[in-house]
Amino acid sequence: MKNKGYIAGIVFLALLISIIGYFAATLEKENYKIDLITLEGNNHLSKEKYLDFANLLERKNYGKLTLQVIKDRMEKHPYVKYADVSFANNGKVTVILHEKKFDAVLIDNQKHFLITDNLEPVPLLEGTERVDYPVITNPYLDGEIKPFISLKKNNDIATASKILSGIKLVNPELYSNISVIDMRNGGDVVMTFSLFDYPVVFGRRDEARKIVYFNALWNYLKGKEANNLIEYVDLRYNKHIYFGFAADSLISGEDQT
Repeated sequence: MKNKGYIAGIVFLALLISIIGYFAATLEKENYKIDLITLEGNNHLSKEKYLDFANLLERKNYGKLTLQVIKDRMEKHPYVKYADVSFANNGKVTVILHEKKFDAVLIDNQKHFLITDNLEPVPLLEGTERVDYPVITNPYLDGEIKPFISLKKNNDIATASKILSGIKLVNPELYSNISVIDMRNGGDVVMTFSLFDYPVVFGRRDEARKIVYFNALWNYLKGKEANNLIEYVDLRYNKHIYFGFAADSLISGEDQT
């Protein structure tokens, strides 16, 4: 008798689970009747570009969508780190994008990449609306850059990132005015800024010290007429800053720190 009661209990439990599963699936299907998808958190591309990438731009494609499908499609976009997707009872789905954090643009052989804070090169897509990052040019490379493969082991890219991150930490305003950081194929690093016309010969090594020195100099010279007389600033010499006031330039020299 105990065995019969035990078997009956198992059958009843299985039946109950099946019924609950059926109603849950039915309710889920009803709840996923999507009429509208809105998108937030886009900074580098328009909402339309993101939705079009995920094939979510037209309502005729909403028929068999689920929140997980929407999330998976959005997170396949190269600019997106992850996405939060939520559903409202009125048939509205809200997608909140969390884009990757970009610190620079890298130019290599006519190819343009956005460089993340993890030194991941992401191809710069047509229609990108925000590209106001420092541009890294002429890095020494052992081979062709492979999209999405970390460049942490590349000395020039790692050095450029260290310099940019240091300046951003010490003085965000100065960082926002960096135009180009030219790595000169492993030679002396030269930087240009949007606030003044002369180049800054940064050289190699002792990045932290040079950043502190140049930040102090920039704060002193900011807005002064002296900027119009300077041909270049040279940070390569140990504990000294040299100014060029003539047509001659020291850019062609090697690091002398």
